[in-house]
Amino acid sequence: MGQFVCKEFSSLEQDLKSDLLECYKEAQLEIEEIINNIEDDGFEFEKLDTLFRSLHSMKGNCSVCFLDPLVAVLHKLEEIVDGMRGRYIVYNTALGELTNVVLEEIALILSQLFSSHVADDGLLELMRINLTELYALDDDALRGDKAEAILSIIEHAKLDELSQEDEEEEPLLIKAQFSDDQAIDIEQFKLLSAKLNRLLGYSPERGERILKLCLLINNGLNQPVDAAQLSAAAYMHGMGRALVLKAQGDEEAKQVAEKNHPIVGAKLLSKHEGWEEAVVIVKTHEEHFDGTGFPEALVGSLIPSGAFVLSMAVKFIDTVWGTSGGEYKKNAMKAVQKVNFESGKQFPPHLIDAFNHAIRKVLVARNK
Repeated sequence: MGQFVCKEFSSLEQDLKSDLLECYKEAQLEIEEIINNIEDDGFEFEKLDTLFRSLHSMKGNCSVCFLDPLVAVLHKLEEIVDGMRGRYIVYNTALGELTNVVLEEIALILSQLFSSHVADDGLLELMRINLTELYALDDDALRGDKAEAILSIIEHAKLDELSQEDEEEEPLLIKAQFSDDQAIDIEQFKLLSAKLNRLLGYSPERGERILKLCLLINNGLNQPVDAAQLSAAAYMHGMGRALVLKAQGDEEAKQVAEKNHPIVGAKLLSKHEGWEEAVVIVKTHEEHFDGTGFPEALVGSLIPSGAFVLSMAVKFIDTVWGTSGGEYKKNAMKAVQKVNFESGKQFPPHLIDAFNHAIRKVLVARNK
């Protein structure tokens, strides 16, 4: 993979380059929110107009700052969005996801140029070529499949790049150590988790997948959370959702049960001695770094690291595997993006780095 430099960009004043990065990120977040809104609340052409304006501003800012290689890719993306506005390209989920992924990759390249004045150009050219092909398709019905193919191409290109990097081998599977009494409890928690996940419509292996990722993230943070306590929390965090099942048919009771499920789960776990740290993790795993979570709207450091580790793992696993959990979705970029989008909101920024490092190891291992 080659590299390129933008000498004119590098020679700009630092404040101007910082402003560009900030404006790009703001526009990127706005576009992500629009696409998420389309997915959640349905398609409207007015939303596309806002998306197009944000994308056009991105391209204009990069053009002013001499970032022509980035402009070339953004222009191709802009053409596709303009086609949606012109109603000869039909919006679909794959195109929305592709837009987000391409903008994130450009953001990473922009950061490379900002910090080291050089960036890899292989992926950039790959995206430009494939977006050109997508736009040029005569049959609009083929564009969804082409978008899925491009997402897969981007993911594999990044995994190939990561596989070639020289870095220390770290264990992928982290194992927690338990006392005899703890081991007995953990087996019971494991069975309860599998049973509840089946009732909720998830795969019974969901708890195991969440636990493995929790331990990997925690290991990357130099294990601030006791691994045994984190294991108990990973298995037991959703126990309070049994009340949600009982409230089926009563929407008001269901909402109350959903909001209180961390407290109920914590109380159930507290009946077992020696799991005090895990109880706190379960009780706070729905709290958000910015104070918008529940049940107590805690903020920042009032929320234990274990709660964030658990909730990051849950968000990733549930996005990648879906409700049934029967088949791994080959493109995990959407799941990574959903977690990273919550940096500074649901999750503290410094923990996002540990999450990304853990997922990077998982994806590289799967690719091998």
